[in-house]
Amino acid sequence: MIMPITLEQIRRFLGRPLQDPYGRTFGKVVGINANLKDEVTGVGIEVGNGEFVQCPGDRVTISADSLVLAPTWKVEAEEFRKEFDVVTRRLKALDELFSVGDIQKDVYEDMRKQHEDAINELKSKRKSILDTLSQRSSTLNTQLRQLQTHLAGNKMFHASGEFDDQSYKAVSDAIDTGLVRAMAERKEVDSIFGYLSKLDSSSTNPAPATQTPVAAPSPTPSAASQPKDQVMVLHVRET
Repeated sequence: MIMPITLEQIRRFLGRPLQDPYGRTFGKVVGINANLKDEVTGVGIEVGNGEFVQCPGDRVTISADSLVLAPTWKVEAEEFRKEFDVVTRRLKALDELFSVGDIQKDVYEDMRKQHEDAINELKSKRKSILDTLSQRSSTLNTQLRQLQTHLAGNKMFHASGEFDDQSYKAVSDAIDTGLVRAMAERKEVDSIFGYLSKLDSSSTNPAPATQTPVAAPSPTPSAASQPKDQVMVLHVRET
């Protein structure tokens, strides 16, 4: 279990930049909310356009000497993975215990239904996350295309003598950094999307069939067990 960040740990970042996991600056920390346990519940951020946003405390982590804000899609995907892993392991354990007779049928059926209901809830959450990931991947593809177009245009202007060396190097470095960061995020988005797409959250292990004792069939009398006192009938045909 991840321990919440405390005010003591995070207060040194007040007034400093807040980054995303890929190194992009999201904004500047201008406020911190904490509960009576000293746990951070929210962080106030001034974003680049001068607006202010409030970010949940559970999306913020400390990495080396930086304060990092995890994307919403990443937090939701991780929560889904943990919940799905727990419910599937519990269903498997229930089925195994019932199959060997360690759980009564009525108790087993009640507990299994509870976990199947949880699976159904996860189905809706999974679809929502996949939609969000698809939209984010599309946005990143657009950004990458734009950056590559600007990079090609800058090379053309530099080669034609319209951009000087200093300006060209400055913008090229910025674009290269942007490409690396966008590709890193897209790689992670695509990886999680692939995992969730292959994950069949709509199916669970079928409940083991209740074994009903079957009465052994009555043995068919063998020739040796037939009654010995049998009457032999002879048919005589007249000639």
